[in-house]
Amino acid sequence: MQQHLEDGCDVCAKNVASWMRLVEFAKQEPNHQPPDFALRQVIGNFWLSKVSVSESRNIELASLVFDSSTLPATAGVRSRMAPGRQLLYKSGSMSVDLQLLPKPGSESVVLVGQLLDLLRPKGDIPVSLMKQGNSVSSKKTNQFGEFDFGFKAPDSMHLAFDLEGGTTLVVPVPGASVNPSLVNAH
Repeated sequence: MQQHLEDGCDVCAKNVASWMRLVEFAKQEPNHQPPDFALRQVIGNFWLSKVSVSESRNIELASLVFDSSTLPATAGVRSRMAPGRQLLYKSGSMSVDLQLLPKPGSESVVLVGQLLDLLRPKGDIPVSLMKQGNSVSSKKTNQFGEFDFGFKAPDSMHLAFDLEGGTTLVVPVPGASVNPSLVNAH
């Protein structure tokens, strides 16, 4: 094979060069680690397979559209002192607006949200706060689609909405980004 390459076969030389780049890339791979939040989110998503296997429901995972923690600070301001975090998720005609608020003097968080269906506004939808596929708390939305949960700051939690037609809408609840000075404030 070496003789074939030395004879000047361009196709094989390009293939060898591609493989050598891959080898160099693979040598660098141990130096790259995913961020902790991404790793926790992926691990938390594994429970979805448990839900879809154990129930005959369609699973829809809502997509993050807005996260207030990614907003840049206002020009001239050194840091943002926002006590909570605002998130907006979408899936088809469904929107889920979430706000994570620290409970002063504790490590607890209050999650306030609203499920909106742009095509068919309705309330009384079952919603569960899930951790690793197990329900931590369940309730129904009010007539405006509003709901709330209180819990210790989450690692990787999800909301599961049981919608009509055998569909479960799943919304990730990221770890609460809470400013410690505001949590301990009185």
